[in-house]
Parts: sequence; C-alpha cells; structure tokens
Amino acid sequence: MHYIDGSKNSVYFLNFRVFCVLSVLIFMFSATAPAQTSRLTLAEIASRARVGHPMIISARQRVAALEGERLEAGLRPNPQLTISGENFPLEPPQNGFSFNRTLDWFATYTHTFETAGKRGLRVAAADRSIEAAIAEAESVERRVVFEVKASYRRAAIAQARTALLRTSLDQLGQLVMLNEARVREGYTAEGELIKTRLEAQRFEMQLRRATLDAERAKVQLLQAAGAISFTLRDTDFELDERIDYEPVSLNPQTLEEAALRQPLVRRAASRVEAAHALVLLERARARPDITFTAGYKRNSVDNAMFGAMTVPLPIYSRNRGSIARAEADEAAAEAELRFVRSSVLAELAMARLSFETYRQQIESMRAGFLRDADATQQITLAAYREGAVDLLVLLDAQRSRGQAQELWLQALEDYQIAVHELERVAGIEQLPRITSTARAAEK
Repeated sequence: MHYIDGSKNSVYFLNFRVFCVLSVLIFMFSATAPAQTSRLTLAEIASRARVGHPMIISARQRVAALEGERLEAGLRPNPQLTISGENFPLEPPQNGFSFNRTLDWFATYTHTFETAGKRGLRVAAADRSIEAAIAEAESVERRVVFEVKASYRRAAIAQARTALLRTSLDQLGQLVMLNEARVREGYTAEGELIKTRLEAQRFEMQLRRATLDAERAKVQLLQAAGAISFTLRDTDFELDERIDYEPVSLNPQTLEEAALRQPLVRRAASRVEAAHALVLLERARARPDITFTAGYKRNSVDNAMFGAMTVPLPIYSRNRGSIARAEADEAAAEAELRFVRSSVLAELAMARLSFETYRQQIESMRAGFLRDADATQQITLAAYREGAVDLLVLLDAQRSRGQAQELWLQALEDYQIAVHELERVAGIEQLPRITSTARAAEK
C-alpha cells in the first residue's frame, strides 16, 4: 500500500507558495523600479549627428547626384537607326499598287563622333564638381559637429550649475533646521530664522530656473544633433562630462596650415578647378562634331547602299557666348577663393584671440579661487554655529561662494567654447591636450 507523508507534502506546498510570492514581488519591483538614467557622452552624440543629421544627409545626397551626372558625362552620343518609306500613293496608280514597284524603303544608321576630347573634358569638369561637393559635405559636417560640441558643453555647464545650487540649497536647509532648533530653545530670535528661510527660498528659485535652463540646454543639444523628437523621454539623460579645466597646446604655424586645408578652402579651390574645366569644355564645343550616316535603300526592285558625312560649318556661332560666360565664372571662382582664404585666416586670428583671452581668464581664477571661497564659507559657518559671527556675515559668505562658483562655471564655459571654435576654424578634430605631468614638467 502506498501513502503520502502529510508533513512533507505541507512543507513542499509551503515552499511553493513562498516561491510564488517572491516571484510576484520581484516582478512587481522590476516593473515599478525607476529606470536608470542613461549617460550620454560627447563622442556618442557627435557620432549620432554624423550619421543622422538631415543637413549632413542632404549634403551627401548632393554628392551622389553629381556622381550620377559624372557617369552620364562619360557616355558617348547614342547612334540613331531610322527606317522610312516613300511614295505612298494617295490615289490608286494606273498600273495598280505594288510594294515592289511603287514604294521606296530606307534604313539608315547615324553616329556622331565627338572631336577635341569633349567627353574627357566633361568627365574632368564633373570630377571637379564632385570634389567641391565632397568638400561642402565635409564643411557641413564640421559645422554640425561644432554646434553639437558647443551645445554639449553648455548643457554640461548648466547641469553642473544645477548640482552646485542643489548643494548650496541643502546647506541652507541644514542652516534653517539649526535656526528652527535654536528658536525653539530660545537661543535665537525668530527674525534670523525668517532671514534664513528667505535666503533658502531665493536659492530654491535659482535652482528651479537653473533646472529649466539645463532641460532647455538638453533640447538644444538634441536639436543640434539632428533629432526629430523632443519628448520628456528623449531628454531623460545625464551628460557624462567631467567639468574641469583642460589646457591645450597651440602651434600657430600648424594651425594656419591646417586652416588652409580645411573643407571650406578646398571647396573654393575645387570650384576654381571646375570653372577652368568648364572653360576648356566650352572652347572644345566650339569645334564641330562629325556625323556619319550609312544606309540601305530599296528603290522599286533595285537595292542600293548609300553613305553621308555631316560637318557643321561654324560661320556664325562659335560658342563665344558660353566661352565668355565660363571665363567669367572662372574669374569669379578665383576671387572667391582669395576671399575664402583671407576670411579663414581672419577667423583663425579672432579665434586665437578669444582663446588666449579666456585661457588667461581661467588661469587667473583656477589657482585657489574656488578653494578660498569654500574655505571662507565653511569657516564662517563654523563660527556662526559657535555664535562668533552674525547671520548676515554667514549669508554674505554663502552668496560670495555662490558667485565664485558661477564665475568659475562661466569662465570654464567661455574657455571650452573658445577651444571648440578654434578647432572648427582650424579644421582640427581635437587640439592636443596638455596632461598634468606635462604641465608639471613645464613648471
């Protein structure tokens, strides 16, 4: 006889229920737990812009369109095959109608041979246009990437500003709690508590404004990267950026050489070459092409072959208007190249001036600037707790610390934007950074 042990069965059943309850709790926790905020790096958002920005895609499609035109420019003229008949009677012939006796049939083959190397000149002109379009696409990409870098830095500074204000507000909250306890114990007048609360409310308003600016900076960053959606879910990310001063190394000669090789200058130079190629093509078009025709003729019952050669006589039109227009375009392209080169060098000079100004500004501030402000605030706070200083002195130290932090962030933002502007004008992806070891060696 088989029987079931009731105690073991109850234990198994209890374990099964516990397992089910734990599974449900784990599922509910995983479903209700907030999603971890993603971290977005500058390299990731720049790569996203290079792949999907509409302006970059449009510039690349223009290159593809010109490649199609280049393919067509290299083709020879198509031949022509003509089949025709003559002498179709409108009235019945006297001797009766007959295909063999009444109608004449023709079959002709016509082919045009280009002279003066027109096909090669067309291909050369198309190649120069493609080079200009490629340089234009690279220039668009560099402008987009610069906007992404600048927007990313602004968003990172806004994020850091929000974090600093939140820290200051937390400290003021502790100060409010300290004064509330002192008021209850009768050690402090209620007026000081009111002043502390007002100061906390002022910082809270600044924090809300800074938070709004940080969210708007995220939207502007996504817009610079070519995004098409700007919902709260799209902006739910943090910037993975360490806010710090990074000195860079500059070589004026290298910067100038790189600036004159950037896509904007290469595009203007390619336009000059394309305009010159068009001048050569228009001059070649002044020379006429030769057309050969060969055919078969069926005249009644007779069969015959015939041939012909057609040579246009350039007596009146020698393509002078098109040649003059192409030469004018070439001169205009050369003048544009000179202007672009001078504009690039002027932009580079202004970018270097801005960089040096903001570098000197941040160099003068970074040596103990924030450390002194923090130390003053901490010392004043400790003295206030001991009753050695007045509340107004503490609040003034708190404001000075906040102003010092704001000045530092603004100087850091100006410097980083100036670095990216110098990289854009010089056509350099990233200027070489000076490491702490190299800085120590220089000193």
